[in-house]
Amino acid sequence: MTRPVSFVGPLPPPLHGFSSVCSMMLLRLRSGGAVAVFDRAPRAGNRAREMLRQLREVTRYFAAIQASTHAAVYLGLSGGLGQAIDGLYVLLARLLRRQLFVHHHSFSYLNRATPLNRLLFSQMRAATHIVLSEGMGSALAQRYRIRDIDIRVVSNAAFLGVPMPPLPPPSAPTRSESPAAIRIGFLSNITFEKGIVEFFDVLTQLRRLGVRYRGSIAGPVAADAQSTFERLLAAAENVEYLGPLYDDTKAGFYQRLDVLLFPTKYQNEAEPLVIHEALRSAVPVLACARGAIAELLSNGAGMVFEQGAFVMSAANALNALSQDRPELARLRQLAFAQAQRMQLRAEAQLTEVIRQILQ
Repeated sequence: MTRPVSFVGPLPPPLHGFSSVCSMMLLRLRSGGAVAVFDRAPRAGNRAREMLRQLREVTRYFAAIQASTHAAVYLGLSGGLGQAIDGLYVLLARLLRRQLFVHHHSFSYLNRATPLNRLLFSQMRAATHIVLSEGMGSALAQRYRIRDIDIRVVSNAAFLGVPMPPLPPPSAPTRSESPAAIRIGFLSNITFEKGIVEFFDVLTQLRRLGVRYRGSIAGPVAADAQSTFERLLAAAENVEYLGPLYDDTKAGFYQRLDVLLFPTKYQNEAEPLVIHEALRSAVPVLACARGAIAELLSNGAGMVFEQGAFVMSAANALNALSQDRPELARLRQLAFAQAQRMQLRAEAQLTEVIRQILQ
């Protein structure tokens, strides 16, 4: 017999990493018991109407947990000012003595604590905290005095299923053959924060180094980056833009790559799903050091550079890999092995957390 659960978190649309993982967590919870859903994603057309809608959801939530004496509360915690609304859910859960499970998806309140963060976390010290990595858990414990025994690590790899065996990489050329162009990709929301300018800067450096490459870019273009992106794309050589990709077309994108670049400058980057997807396709990743990315790319699954050094470091690494195809093949194997390890560990961790929420 499982207890009812109140699920509080954003659900698509809009579709992004946070809402995507929340929707997959909801599916897992529903497979084990009764779940009442309180969607935190914005739905109304303007701020005032949205605030009223959110307050109505809080009122409905209060009635639901008041009626279920043994209910647990799962909260996908907002990274910014949305914590003011999250705090109402937390306060009511405390008042009615409901067990609270808080799922963390952002490094914003770990990188810098605001008065709102401190106030909210002072009310959540008795909760069970679900984090994305060991490093995220350590940062949470240190900044907000959360006990280690109240922290559970569940990587987003748990939600992606078992990695499929990768396609074999192209065979290495003989000494009489010139190496094929190295295939480089970028997949993300195309914004300045996600590093689209730096991606093109890497290609410029590769041309200066005489490295043959083919570039592929996928993802929706943000309005404020549109003109810059169009200008850079028109000036670049051997680069194609494929638009937003989903499902099988996204899988095909990774199968055409040797290396994925993820030059994010987003200050609060956490554990990007795109990196998991690349590793599952045996594609090593060159990325900026943000959030849990270094932990994802441990054991040789890729390379992590500081933001200011990314362009030259990535270009030099790609130059070396373009001339050493056995090493590139080795990195591909390490990337896939890392994906397998993370998925098996994360699936076991998620299963245990689901059991604790529903028990």
